Amino acid sequence: MLDRIVVPTDNIYKFIALFSLVVLIFCGWQSISFNTEVNSIVFKNYPEMQDLRALDARSRVQDARLAVLDRQIEIATQDRKFYNSLLGFSMAIAILGLVVGFGVWYRKIQPLVDAQSKAQLEILQLEIEKIKLENRRLADSLKAGDDPSNMPAAASRSGVVGEA
Repeated sequence: MLDRIVVPTDNIYKFIALFSLVVLIFCGWQSISFNTEVNSIVFKNYPEMQDLRALDARSRVQDARLAVLDRQIEIATQDRKFYNSLLGFSMAIAILGLVVGFGVWYRKIQPLVDAQSKAQLEILQLEIEKIKLENRRLADSLKAGDDPSNMPAAASRSGVVGEA
């Protein structure tokens, strides 16, 4: 059987926090990726633009090429400003989701989960003590030569024998 990663959908605050973390990572990656792409456009076009501008007499084809390169750089830088603003806003919302989600989860939900776990641990410890006591009684009765069928029903049903 394959082990699976358990998605924490047991409470909405944890889900909000983890979803916000995914959004934050995606926005950071997308920002780096987009800025790298824009930089490559600028670095690719800039030397050719400088060469064309350095010419004293340019043909119409060279003027058109210079205008196209200039427009590509202009569009790329405008897009960079817009997408960086959009990604920055998305990252701010994601950080807010992280803070609110983990904060509420830690303050409201986690104490309840801890109390439930503590109660379950106490119940298990009591059950272990009960089984140990039943085993001791059964072992004592076997040592004394008593018939195990006369023992209390819980001790004979447990099927656990002989812990002294």
